[in-house]
Amino acid sequence: MIDQPGDSAKAAVRATVWNIRIDAAAAEALAALAQEGIDAIVLKGPALSDWYAGEPPRTYEDADIWVSPQHLERAGAVLQRLGYAPKQDERGLPQWWQEHAGSWVRESDGVAIDLHRRLQGARAPAALVWELLSGEREPLSLGGRPAQRLGGAARALYVTLHAAHDGDRGTQAVRHLERALTHVSEAEWRRAAELAEAVDARDAFAAGIRLCARGEELAVRLGLPQNSSVEAEIRANIAPPVALGFEQLAGARAGARIEILLRKLFPPPGFIRHWWAPAQRNAALLALGYLYRPLWLARHAPRGYRAWRAAHRTVEAQRRAADPPARSESSSR
Repeated sequence: MIDQPGDSAKAAVRATVWNIRIDAAAAEALAALAQEGIDAIVLKGPALSDWYAGEPPRTYEDADIWVSPQHLERAGAVLQRLGYAPKQDERGLPQWWQEHAGSWVRESDGVAIDLHRRLQGARAPAALVWELLSGEREPLSLGGRPAQRLGGAARALYVTLHAAHDGDRGTQAVRHLERALTHVSEAEWRRAAELAEAVDARDAFAAGIRLCARGEELAVRLGLPQNSSVEAEIRANIAPPVALGFEQLAGARAGARIEILLRKLFPPPGFIRHWWAPAQRNAALLALGYLYRPLWLARHAPRGYRAWRAAHRTVEAQRRAADPPARSESSSR
């Protein structure tokens, strides 16, 4: 279909109107959180707008707000008072299975807020990650109200970890990374690398920054090692379902593996309803979802296992290339 004259202008107006609605909702949520003494940081959307200056407005789907882990439950209560409801019922879901953020949706206007409990790819305790990165912030005007966003280096780290988590080179996350590589100074990137080390996100940072050709060049100048994490390798290459599960099992203790397998086979009802939409209708379909779950896992296991093994081989090859003398010495003994 060929765009007609004026189509781009209409798209720009629609994007602007939608973004204003998201920004207003985010500003409302931030004000309500502040009244409860809950510190919050805007991660995406308007927090990245200066990297897109001079371009047609981009539509962001939701607001991304990060709060301290100790305030997460209270922040959820604040969103509930504002009319939001969690998109997924996480009751009974073990902590190791919870996503980095929970999506909250308000039915009255369709606005969604992603409430972040941690940052993707950062393996340090969530409280420590918050302590280190929330100290590197700067003011942001949001809907005419004061807000906070991460400073340049911390923002560069975040978008890189976000890109590494999403992996697909065509996603918005990688476009954010491309803008960061254009607008963030090399000194700030060096600081971002230091922060990645501090929050135990070096592997995800190294994998993410190399998703772009310009990032590959920067990684060399920063002296970043090749990624040595199988999980980061899997995520960066958009592996099929179940691949991450194999890595989780491989890294778990023997006793924990049984628990992981049982949880994956028989997750809480809230997970089944979110994972398989028909289960939301009634109890009979929920029961059917539990029967379907093992079949789905069995169907995806072969491809997932192959992807996991391929990621292992890639990471092992990178390790050997990074440290050939040590390998040669150990093999000659």
